[in-house]
Amino acid sequence: MVGRHRPRRGAGQVTLAVAAATVVLLGAGIVVKTVTADADGCSTTNGTRLVVAADPAIAPAITEIADRWQKSQHKDATCVRVEVQARKSAEMANSLGTFGGGAVDIGAKPEPTPAEADLPGVWIPDSSAWIGRVRGVDRNAFESQVTSTAVSPVVVGMPEAVARQLGGTVPLTAASVGALLQDGRIKLGMADPRRDTASLVGAMLLKDVVVTQDSDLPKLVGAYRQRVNVGTSFADTAAVFAGFASGLGAAPLSEQSIINFNAANPAAKIAAVPLAVQPTLDFPYAVLSAKSREVKDAAETFRAAVSGELYADILAGHGLRTPAGAAGPGFTVGHGVTAAAAHVQPVTDMASVQLTLNVWVAAKTPSRVITLVDSTSSLNNSAGGGMTRLELMQLSTHYGLDLFTSDSQLALWGFAGPGYKELVPMGTLNAAQRAKLDGTMTSARTSPTDVCPLFESLLAAYKIMKENFDPERSNTIVVFTDGKSNVPDGLTLTKMKRELETLADVAHPIRVVLLGIGPAADLEQLKEIAEITGGGAFALTDPRQLSGIFLQALLA
Repeated sequence: MVGRHRPRRGAGQVTLAVAAATVVLLGAGIVVKTVTADADGCSTTNGTRLVVAADPAIAPAITEIADRWQKSQHKDATCVRVEVQARKSAEMANSLGTFGGGAVDIGAKPEPTPAEADLPGVWIPDSSAWIGRVRGVDRNAFESQVTSTAVSPVVVGMPEAVARQLGGTVPLTAASVGALLQDGRIKLGMADPRRDTASLVGAMLLKDVVVTQDSDLPKLVGAYRQRVNVGTSFADTAAVFAGFASGLGAAPLSEQSIINFNAANPAAKIAAVPLAVQPTLDFPYAVLSAKSREVKDAAETFRAAVSGELYADILAGHGLRTPAGAAGPGFTVGHGVTAAAAHVQPVTDMASVQLTLNVWVAAKTPSRVITLVDSTSSLNNSAGGGMTRLELMQLSTHYGLDLFTSDSQLALWGFAGPGYKELVPMGTLNAAQRAKLDGTMTSARTSPTDVCPLFESLLAAYKIMKENFDPERSNTIVVFTDGKSNVPDGLTLTKMKRELETLADVAHPIRVVLLGIGPAADLEQLKEIAEITGGGAFALTDPRQLSGIFLQALLA
């Protein structure tokens, strides 16, 4: 795998030569701590160097554990020099995704592909959910054994005054969470679940409350839009805590983050309200498969030090529990946090994780969309139900505008005859843009031709979307057509598929949603196109279908 990765960068590398030194890489925001044993044990020049990339929530604890462990190594034991790097879980997953030849969606640009030598030997993210998400890109990214190093339950953080109004720190059930959603008394907030595990747990909990069958998924979109982060957004956990001072009522947070926040003696303390079902951050210890046997052996040697109960006091000092959920000596209690053992329940249901993230993206993430509408003369034919195909398309696009957030960007193209024409340029979906799009479709008339340049128009849209790809948006092409591509001497389906396969890039995903109107629409042809682009092809017979269809396409 090394051959396809970029060479090691010189400017960003640091030679670690001083034992027990802390180096702050200001540009990268990474803190690296080197620890060694005494003069009779490891030194900076002997033994195996083991780099451990750990989430900032656990990196200080792992550094202390490594320091104590190395000093206790027997002189005749294999020498392992541990270097702990604080790396945010989302950023590390992003880097590992590009190394594996794909992308982990964290709502940010993919990291430059690292060289194997730049990767750590061990990764400790805050949750097993990250291990599953990286394995979704590269199933062989890690050695098979993955063990927990610590635990922190995910709870609902609330200002103590709000918690008292709701009955104190009584565990919240699905029913009580549903009641909070229903009456809207509490403002719910969370960071982006694509980057924050506690927020992912919160989004999954709402999914379990709202969705009892697949047809309920549009309701979940509504719940995310109308009940979570209404009128605001939170970049990270720190922003969530700041939000409590300005009216935020509740947010999913780790127990550890609440302990640390309250330890700083804020003006208003935050209560940790437990969930009846206790999902936990489990800080998994994963050894990277790409590393040498020597590094893997060193990683297995160090695993024994961090996978048990031996260092419970160090974990407790950092607001963390042991892998078994026990609160060690010195663990901070109060404000809803107790010393009672926590039930360990890592986030490992990757199907639920992916569904939740897909719906969240559909509901909360702004989109960048080119809508292609067929304007051939056959649109004047009946679509059934007393409507022409053109009228069905016009009503559908009217409803379709409600599928996108106001900070989305939309453009409208029409296609017939020799090619496409831009009807409304790309613009932010404010009131003026909505009116322009809606008015253009309402007044649309068909062209006097049945030559349908579907392939040519779609390919042109795909190229433009790729040139202007926005990693912080859902990049999508929506196509309405009642026929199939039939330009004389134009692109064939085979040529079209080959062109799309060449353009498609997993690191820059562009979804294509194709909607066939009327019996002449070639759904089989549309499905073949959708398979390449990761979207979907659907028969459209009722404008009210569009929200469900569009969501299905995003979840494909």
